[in-house]
Amino acid sequence: MVVHFAFLFHIYQPPVQIPPVIRQIAHESYYPIIEALKNYPLAKITLNINGTLTEQLHDFGYDDLIQSITSLASEGQIEFTGSAKFHPLLPLIPEPEIKRQIILNNETNRHFFGKSYQPKGFFPPEMAISEEVLTCVREKGFEWIILSGIANTLPTFPTNFISNHSNGLKLIFRDDFISNDCAFNKINNVDAFISRLYYKCTSEDYYVILAMDGETFGHHVKHAITDFLVPLFNALSQRDDIKLCTVSEIINKFPLKESQNPRASSWSTLPYDLAHEVPFPLWFDPSNNIHVEQHRFLMYALTLIHLSSKYREAMDKERKKIFDNARNLLDRGIHSCQQWWASKKPWYSPDMILRGLNEVLMASVNAKRSIPENVPDIKDAMELIMQDMLKAHNEIVLRL
Repeated sequence: MVVHFAFLFHIYQPPVQIPPVIRQIAHESYYPIIEALKNYPLAKITLNINGTLTEQLHDFGYDDLIQSITSLASEGQIEFTGSAKFHPLLPLIPEPEIKRQIILNNETNRHFFGKSYQPKGFFPPEMAISEEVLTCVREKGFEWIILSGIANTLPTFPTNFISNHSNGLKLIFRDDFISNDCAFNKINNVDAFISRLYYKCTSEDYYVILAMDGETFGHHVKHAITDFLVPLFNALSQRDDIKLCTVSEIINKFPLKESQNPRASSWSTLPYDLAHEVPFPLWFDPSNNIHVEQHRFLMYALTLIHLSSKYREAMDKERKKIFDNARNLLDRGIHSCQQWWASKKPWYSPDMILRGLNEVLMASVNAKRSIPENVPDIKDAMELIMQDMLKAHNEIVLRL
């Protein structure tokens, strides 16, 4: 009997992150993880890196890190996943924006990683999914998607077969319990980890999918690379009862069996949240007034961008430039961190809330500025929308 397991590391920083934090995390986490993989050629991971972080690494001069990731991917030690470039919570934005974020992510990562970036799977930010998200991911050509274990609706948890959605998308569920225990430093040595992998009493092969923030290793948990990850890579090279795989290798190993429609959820969703019909509690909790106003504010901004986009062909060169800037600002501004920092469960940061808010506000102002003078009725309509938008803005600011 062999336990096949995969690590999916998700690395990301919001587009409004301050430079010292990027540099700290790069040297505490990203470089040491890559170095560990280089030192153990049999080790491998599935990696999600959102395009906004890839760009930030380039902007801060970490092209050597990008090249190392590219090399490991070409050698089969890193398997890439697709995602949404600026890390929005996908179920909270309209379908055209979901598809746009996926396309932007693919374009950015293919630019930097080249032909080695050929993702078969998809990592939805925060593992937040809905039926609409599953549809968009499948339409964009992905073969599988990673979900939180709580999304599973089958009577049994898939460990020796692969489940799929009715649209043909393969559904991969992470083991929430082991993943969270690793992420929160409850499993911090090789023996304890291997013991947890052997949680099933069976003579048949089975698999375990572990997914967590890559920043867990070295940044959030300072000793996690030297005391856990490196010793684990070393120990596995001497064992044949536990096999470290990529997610796609596990999919190829186990049979495809039962179909299901997974429940809307995220990797931070608890049974309590589902019982109260709050599938995305850290990003849209109806009892959180800041969340409600943030969502309202964003929907107004999306409406303004949508209206102005209809007149892009009629814009002169300068107005097109203003509109394109507005579109880029909104792409950046819909990152999920501003809602996460407003959750107060227990995380709270007015600074991070305001940084995201400011990107969306600048996008809205520029969308209005881009409208040609010969359509004054549209300008008037946009002013009315902005008046309501500013009410939501004021509500957010006054509650900080």
